[in-house]
Amino acid sequence: MMIGLGTLFRMLKKLLGKPIENTGALPTRYYLHEVLKSLDHDNIGEAVRLLRMSKGAVIDKSRWEVVRQQIIFRCRVLTERHRKRINFLEEKIKEHKKHGKFPWRWFHKSPAEKLVQYEKTLALERQARDLLEKCESELKTMVKG
Repeated sequence: MMIGLGTLFRMLKKLLGKPIENTGALPTRYYLHEVLKSLDHDNIGEAVRLLRMSKGAVIDKSRWEVVRQQIIFRCRVLTERHRKRINFLEEKIKEHKKHGKFPWRWFHKSPAEKLVQYEKTLALERQARDLLEKCESELKTMVKG
């Protein structure tokens, strides 16, 4: 039975990847590759964690800085999306409180249930926006040393 080098490498990465990854002993390129993978899935928290881990790795400052800027840009894009959703929800809630009812043909739920749903969604959107702003400010202060 023969195993190719690529298959062997993937098996070792699956078995030893996370324990070794958390030590910060891997090359910067490994961490930056994982950061970009997590950005593909809009997992900003994981991207920031991996970028922090790469600070102790072998110095590759220019690539590290480019990836940091990409994460900051993605944070700003997502923050703006949340800001638009928050504005939309606030207008809908204000409209409902002003008029006291929603057009029935749009919703299958009663107006009171819909208002509660809007308020819950608004709270989640604000929480997501605050988290993204926190990550962005952390990234701005992060310096490869």
